[in-house]
Amino acid sequence: MKKLVYIFLFLTIVSCSVTKSTKSLHPFSGDALGCGNFIAYKLTDNNSEYVSIKVDIPTIELQKKQIYGVGIADAITIVRKKYDGPIGATLCNDLLPSSFPKELVNETATEGLLELLLSESEIEKAKNKEPYKATLILKNVVFETVTIDYLRLEDISVGWLPG
Repeated sequence: MKKLVYIFLFLTIVSCSVTKSTKSLHPFSGDALGCGNFIAYKLTDNNSEYVSIKVDIPTIELQKKQIYGVGIADAITIVRKKYDGPIGATLCNDLLPSSFPKELVNETATEGLLELLLSESEIEKAKNKEPYKATLILKNVVFETVTIDYLRLEDISVGWLPG
């Protein structure tokens, strides 16, 4: 009888573990960049897809470590876009090309966590309205077709506007 209980528990656990996280292989291993006050991008190697993280800085108080719930915190928006050609050169750029690649995917994250890390010196720069660097960590961020289990964007320059 105990064997049947153990088999039932094992099968229950295995069947429950097959969720959206099975789609967690994400292609974002290309460049990372930031602009504005505050948008960060992480691109694919071929620059045809990115995940963008927008933080509404005027509505939050900058601290060394902040954690936000995606889909809960109004100050956070995370979007995944995919195009049929390279798009990277148009990001954070005042000079736009005459034609853009066709947009194939536009998904907004519905859940997950964003961790925002700043040093004391970078917080001071931000308070003085100078460009500063931030580190962003995405954890278990769920889109319609992809889940990003973990993605780190290190020392992204933000707090400035192009041009």
